[in-house]
Amino acid sequence: MDLRLGSPITLRHSPWVKGFYYLPSACRISVDRVDGPGKCGFTLLSSPGGAQAWVAMDTVSLEHQIQSVQRHISFLKKEQMALLRDLHLEILRLQKRCSELTHDLEMREAQSHQQELASRELESKCRALESQLAERAAANAELRREVAQREALVSALRCSLRTEERRFLEELRRRSHRATVLSTELQKHTEAAAYLSCQLHAARQKLQTPRPGPGAAAATTEPRIRRRAQRARRPPAAEAAAKGPGRDWAAWERAAGVPDDLDAMPDPALFLYARRPQRPGGRSPRQPPPQEPPDQAGSPAAPRPPSAPADPE
Repeated sequence: MDLRLGSPITLRHSPWVKGFYYLPSACRISVDRVDGPGKCGFTLLSSPGGAQAWVAMDTVSLEHQIQSVQRHISFLKKEQMALLRDLHLEILRLQKRCSELTHDLEMREAQSHQQELASRELESKCRALESQLAERAAANAELRREVAQREALVSALRCSLRTEERRFLEELRRRSHRATVLSTELQKHTEAAAYLSCQLHAARQKLQTPRPGPGAAAATTEPRIRRRAQRARRPPAAEAAAKGPGRDWAAWERAAGVPDDLDAMPDPALFLYARRPQRPGGRSPRQPPPQEPPDQAGSPAAPRPPSAPADPE
């Protein structure tokens, strides 16, 4: 529809502006102004009963507008209340969240402070442990050096001990051999002295045997007395032989002129058991007493071996 200013139009049961109702009958209106699409000004022309219809329409439209405005106001109030309620709930939620975040922040700060204190304590403990570890490492190094020195000393002492042991064993072997040789020589000399004393005793008995006569009783008592005197005057060689060959070897060694060592060894004679010689005046049950030939009856006795007092070394 083309609307122009001053052009008359006829409306019949057709709304033109929102909020206005249909006209009860046909009327003529003219357009005064056009403000835009859907906006224009009307001028009611002369028609029968037009003023009354316009007043009734205006009253009804006002009531409907009031009701619409009230409905809009109630709707806006409801929307506003819902919005306020939502805003209040959101504010409460945000406050709660803010308090939670504040509490978390405080807890984290407290935890961080505690962690800092714990880390400082751990650092101090670590430093103390490091110092103790360094001291113990130094002490261990010192102990290792001391142990190495002692091991070297022990090895040197072992070597010297082995050397001394070898030397002592050699000396013991040498002295044992010397003691064996001397005991053999002593046994030989003892046997020779025993043989010579037996020969001398037999010769004296032959020389001192009286002829049978009136003094036979006195003659029989004299040989007994002489035998006792001879036993009392036994030579030192016979006494040494009676004591044993292993007890007088030191005296024979000194008599032979054997030099003593500077480092004296223990006396090995205590561990050596030589054969005990026969007594000078004893007779073997298996061997008969030696018989001296008649031409050697007056021969002098053989020289005795040198004797010395037996002091153990």
